[in-house]
Amino acid sequence: MIKLLAVAFAVVLFQTASMAQASDVSFRINVGGPPVVISQPPAFLYPPELGFGVAVGVPYDMFYLSGIYYLYRGGNWYSTSTYGGDLRRLRHRELPRELRRHRMAGIREYRDREHRGYTRDGDHYRGRSFRPDGRGHGEHRDRNGRGHERREDRRERRHDERGDDRR
Repeated sequence: MIKLLAVAFAVVLFQTASMAQASDVSFRINVGGPPVVISQPPAFLYPPELGFGVAVGVPYDMFYLSGIYYLYRGGNWYSTSTYGGDLRRLRHRELPRELRRHRMAGIREYRDREHRGYTRDGDHYRGRSFRPDGRGHGEHRDRNGRGHERREDRRERRHDERGDDRR
């Protein structure tokens, strides 16, 4: 009888320890942010009413502002400094003022309107656009279709044209 009681106690103790471990594991799910899969970098358009880039052609609410990518998903905000980088969850108050001052419905409305013009006009689209190159950088276009170089690229080009080591 004592042997049976000891075995029963060991089983209960083992199950309790397993449940404690399982509950510990459940708190660590999705710490790095939601899994986001985009086959190729999306185009970001700049509706004049917003002043920041909005991704088009992807099933996510994704934004580009001051060199940072922002994602709104499942009622939560995430950010990353490089396209395809690890997402960090943000509190609403940590968002830039430009994102905080607009309601999501309004942002989507401006995005959708700008996207209609982008798809209708094709190569003649006169708005600003940006497409990351997969390394966090990309090509910006203004309303006239001219590209904007990043400051580092301009410096390198000037350096190459001069043929010296000055920067």
